[in-house]
Amino acid sequence: MMLSFIRCFKAEFIKKRRSAILYIHIVLPVLCASLFAGYYHISSWHISAKISAYLEVIAASIPFIISIIVGGALEIEYNAGGYQILLGTIPSRIASFFGKLIFLLFCFLAAVALALGLFLALYPVAPFMLYAKALALLLFTTCPLYVLHIFVGMKFGKGATLALGIAGSLLSALMCTGLGDGIWKAIPWAWGIRAMDFTVLSWYDVQYFNQVHGEFANGMIICACSGVCVLSTCLLWFRRWDGGKSAE
Repeated sequence: MMLSFIRCFKAEFIKKRRSAILYIHIVLPVLCASLFAGYYHISSWHISAKISAYLEVIAASIPFIISIIVGGALEIEYNAGGYQILLGTIPSRIASFFGKLIFLLFCFLAAVALALGLFLALYPVAPFMLYAKALALLLFTTCPLYVLHIFVGMKFGKGATLALGIAGSLLSALMCTGLGDGIWKAIPWAWGIRAMDFTVLSWYDVQYFNQVHGEFANGMIICACSGVCVLSTCLLWFRRWDGGKSAE
């Protein structure tokens, strides 16, 4: 099983190394960090508002970016033989699925680390641990979204996952406002952006964060339980899938 997973992970890298997917994970973080850091050097915003806005923009854009990445990755699989390479070349379908998922999450982790690390270097007003917590929480809250987008892309096609990504980013931005109070814990696209708000809050207003820590913890518990359920359901479906859906 482990050997099959390693082979799948290596195969994913070989298939994607000449595609636009890897470049997207480099160019977007660099542009985002550079533009925000440059603007913040001439802006009169409060420091906490600047950091919060940057992290919120990253979190809100993640669903749409995921849809592009997953859609592109699945299109490569479909064009290579209607998903049959993914389904038939490795004895374990579970290893094939996890190979693709872990590769995409690894790229995501590297891209977000680049966006946060470069921003920290260009605008060093917040501690390193703030960005380390933000990175961990973004990875944690994004895992269920990757699984969901992979399922939607395989089952309904590239267009469906793109539509889901657009709707997810819009919903994420709305959940950052007062509309999300009380219901954000039940909305998967709100977990990331709300986690960023709590992360910044724990830095600049520890006393208030301690008062609302229970709400944050409950949201992360719901995120973890939902992620396990989505992953389990997707794996059960993937083991019986025949790869018959087009990536279009």
